[in-house]
Order: sequence, then structure tokens, then C-alpha cells
Amino acid sequence: MPGDRASAFDAVLVDWRGTLALPLAPERWVTAALGGLGRPASPVDAAPVLERLEAVDADARLGTAGMDADPALHRRIFMEVLADAGLDSALAEALYRVESDPGNDGFADDVPAFLARTRAAGIRIVLVSDIHVDVRPRFHAAGLSPYVDAYALSCEHGAEKPDPRLFEAALHMAGSRPDEAVMVGDRHTHDGGAAALGVTTLILPPLRAATDRRLHLAEALLYGR
Repeated sequence: MPGDRASAFDAVLVDWRGTLALPLAPERWVTAALGGLGRPASPVDAAPVLERLEAVDADARLGTAGMDADPALHRRIFMEVLADAGLDSALAEALYRVESDPGNDGFADDVPAFLARTRAAGIRIVLVSDIHVDVRPRFHAAGLSPYVDAYALSCEHGAEKPDPRLFEAALHMAGSRPDEAVMVGDRHTHDGGAAALGVTTLILPPLRAATDRRLHLAEALLYGR
């Protein structure tokens, strides 16, 4: 097993959404919000909401730089976009609640084994995420918190990837030098910022389904296979 083999690295910095967890699909996001309000929540019911969001370029606007480093800014921009889309306040609040609940992001099937093997090999694990809420409860609920040594979250450090400050915080938490760590993520524009510090960086294809298996590539890097 990989966990039984020596590694040239002593820490793994790993991204959350897109790498370990499957981001909530837009249709499921809207149907969950509608259902939470007791409204009709079929894909047909979600379609007009998604059309309104597309009309105001919500996807791009909700990715505004700096949002995940400031929870108050995140909420303000989010609610402005939903208001511009003409959504009523109750639905806007419901959409924000659903998007802000990491419990709605499912782990990929290979995550538990990857985390367990990495820990068994004596390699420290730090989650590095651009996110406006605390993801620790999600790991606890999934029984995975014993495998994670620390969490470097943008909302707690006032910096988001590719800002080197977030990676520096993660390295400090791991007690590792840049050359002793590996960063595993799914966006070169963000996770690739670790490379500027001298951290070996692996960019995986973003998760599209829970059954996608990507993390064996990280193990191959860790153990030189």
C-alpha cells in the first residue's frame, strides 16, 4: 500500500471543492433551495431561476476576486446578484443558505482511502480552501477529521489563492518547508500559486462526479511510482 512506503514529502496541502469534494451543480442548488421553502422543486421549476441568473452573468460575478477572503463581502455581492436577477428575498436567502452549507458538497469516492493512507505514511495533511464558511464540521460529519491536521481557509486568513499568504499559512500549520510539501488542486490559476513558493504542485482535472478517481495521481507523486 502507498501508506507503507516512504515519501520524499512530509506534507500535503490539498484543495477542497473540485479536488476532494464535488461542487453543488447549479440545478441541484436551485432545487434544494426551492424545496427548502416548500415550493415546487423539479428541474422544470429550477429552469426559470437558472435563466434569470444566467441573464445577469451570475456565474462570473459570484467568482469576484476577494469574496472568499471576506464573508461579509461574499454575502453582499451574492445577495446583490440575486436581487439583480429579480429573485424574491426568501428565495435569495434560501439559495445563500444552500450554497453556504459544505454538507451539500459530496466527497469523491476515493477521498477516505487517500486521506487514511496519507496519514498512515506519516504525511501531514492541511486543507487549503477558498471558502467563506468553516468546512471543519463537514469533515467531522464524514468521519474524516482525524486525518486532517489543519485547515487554511481564506475566510480565516483574509487571503485567497493564489495569494502566497494562504499557502504560507498552510506550510506553517504543517511545519514544513516549501520543498517538503505537495499542493494538490484542480485550478492552475488558484492552486498553482503554491508553485511560486517552491511547493511541488499537482493540478488534477476538476471533479465532475463522485465516482471520478483522481487521487491516485497524487499518491504516485508522493511515493514516486
